[in-house]
Amino acid sequence: MKENVTLEDVAKRAKVSRATVSRAVNTPESVSPEALKRINKAIADMHYVPNRHARALTGVRSKTIGLIFFHDINTLFESAFWGHVINPIYEKLSVLGYDLQIIAHAKMHTSKSGEDSGNEYSEDIAEKISEYNVDGFIVVGQTPKNLEVIFSQVRIPMIAFGAPLIPTSTVSWVDTDNKSGGRMAVDYLVSKKRKTIGMITGGLEQSWSVSRYEGYKKGLAKAGIEYDPSLVEHSSNTYANTMSLTERLMRRRHDINAIFAGNDEMAFAVIQTLKELNYSVGSDVLVIGFDNTNRTLQTFPNITTVGQDFEKIGEYLVTGLLQKMKGEKISSRKIAPKLIIRGSA
Repeated sequence: MKENVTLEDVAKRAKVSRATVSRAVNTPESVSPEALKRINKAIADMHYVPNRHARALTGVRSKTIGLIFFHDINTLFESAFWGHVINPIYEKLSVLGYDLQIIAHAKMHTSKSGEDSGNEYSEDIAEKISEYNVDGFIVVGQTPKNLEVIFSQVRIPMIAFGAPLIPTSTVSWVDTDNKSGGRMAVDYLVSKKRKTIGMITGGLEQSWSVSRYEGYKKGLAKAGIEYDPSLVEHSSNTYANTMSLTERLMRRRHDINAIFAGNDEMAFAVIQTLKELNYSVGSDVLVIGFDNTNRTLQTFPNITTVGQDFEKIGEYLVTGLLQKMKGEKISSRKIAPKLIIRGSA
């Protein structure tokens, strides 16, 4: 008998797909009785035991937590933001005797067709995730819409950084109160006598960006300022795209005297563009970012921003996951942001 029997070996013997074998192991009720019978016979004949199930039988833990980054690995290392998120998680796990394994999969973000809601796609991701020898997962990055479906198949404890786009999702998460932060930014700009306030969002595909955009609109309403869509651009969250949209926004609306950018990276691009257009940042046009990353100190004037409490986020992600690993139920949490005033506003 072949040693180190793989999932593919079982699939070949049972004449089914690898994804079907994965479902038979994780959610047998989702596989037809005929296929399940063949798969179970192949598993028995070949003496195949999935690693994580073998650990469960022996009670042995890996003392490793997987941090799944649903995006390209280059984004993880190129952006200052993710360092602020991951460092507190790593430090808190280290103190508790856990290792952190970073798992970056750009292909996990969207399927080949550009959609991420199909059953076959969910099964494929769940199968890949199940192969990692970890005790639990912390999910960060541009998560797929069907995250709940994926982890219902994986059946390894998980918690996510970031509220889901779908309000009815039962996924456990920790996030900044982004809507409150967006409103906070507008409140401050209004207090500085600015009423023609533009915004460049990070797009409307992620909950953080949507919430900050909603906060912007709520801030305007609170101040009695009518929302004007001509003052808003939706960026792809890249430097070049944000510069292009800032220029388009300023040429379209010469009366803008303040801009709220969806995050610090975009605020940096906004400031550079305004300088090229000969606007005085902090005087002609006030600029506010969001996150309070190192990027805020890398331009002049330094960027006023709505700061996230990364230490508290990391603490709640780690403690929440460990509670779930013990079988305890936890509540998702929103953490209050804080306005940090610098020279750009």
